[in-house]
Amino acid sequence: MTDSNSNTKSDPPAPLQSSFQVLSSAGESFASVRVQNLQGTISVGRDAWGRANKLQPALISTCVSFAQPFGTASSGDVVNAETAHYGNLSKNLLSTLNLFDASSPPKDPNVVGKAETEGPSSADVFELLWVGLTGRVVDGSQRVLPLDQVPFLDTGKLRSLELTVLLPKASLLGEGCSLTVTACFKEGADGNPLKAYARSIRIHGLRVPTLIGVNANERKAKQMVLADVVIDKLDVTRDIHPEVERMVVDAMEASSFETLEALAVHIGNKILSDFRIGDDPKPARERGWQVKISLSKPIAVPLAECPTIEIKMGADLP
Repeated sequence: MTDSNSNTKSDPPAPLQSSFQVLSSAGESFASVRVQNLQGTISVGRDAWGRANKLQPALISTCVSFAQPFGTASSGDVVNAETAHYGNLSKNLLSTLNLFDASSPPKDPNVVGKAETEGPSSADVFELLWVGLTGRVVDGSQRVLPLDQVPFLDTGKLRSLELTVLLPKASLLGEGCSLTVTACFKEGADGNPLKAYARSIRIHGLRVPTLIGVNANERKAKQMVLADVVIDKLDVTRDIHPEVERMVVDAMEASSFETLEALAVHIGNKILSDFRIGDDPKPARERGWQVKISLSKPIAVPLAECPTIEIKMGADLP
């Protein structure tokens, strides 16, 4: 993203915290603008089978929260610097997404081969989207937008910013996988405007036949269990959702637990103790990750949509 016109001066990066910590630090929002599920397609990340560089749909959502209420923007019934034009916000996100499609393919055969097997990660695209909005990289440490370009958002007027990229076709048994960054901002800051930021991935709506339950009828056959898995305080940028999904599905398929609570803790411990990034021997627990597991049994209670339990475990948690 850098070039000869960019400001390459670096500032200390903002600390990586949990999403809860960042939103708590930001405080209550008095005014915000949201864009939900902006649709595009791109060859990014990894698909449901773990293959890289495959064209797939992407849904982009963002929430821009301002430090001050809408004053003259509301009283004067005009779109001004107190708010963000949601039409232009959408155009900014889509035009940034299209930068990958507009890029010229590499000519070096070695580079071409690597691009075909690896391709851009979800985090690569995310970085571009974030830079287009704020002018800085995700941790705020460096301004990489050329000096003659103004970022879409004035970070000095922001309380928080949340950006999510959802790949709805990137899960074999679920409703998709998403990457989310949430940041809170300092008031009148020189240099890095971020107070803190959080990065998380989520596997949405896994549907796995599971042997679970305390009743005699539930011990005779597997029933469908819905699972949502969130990994927070994520300190890596590579796409890991296929491996995380496989680990969760394996744990659920092998289950003989009677309670959702025991199964959820088992899944959380499996991720924290056994999941590793490539050849790095450090387990997820030592990386400081936090894992949130939500499990539902849709047919367990006839007159309710579904009973659900949710647990959160990992670094800095009981």
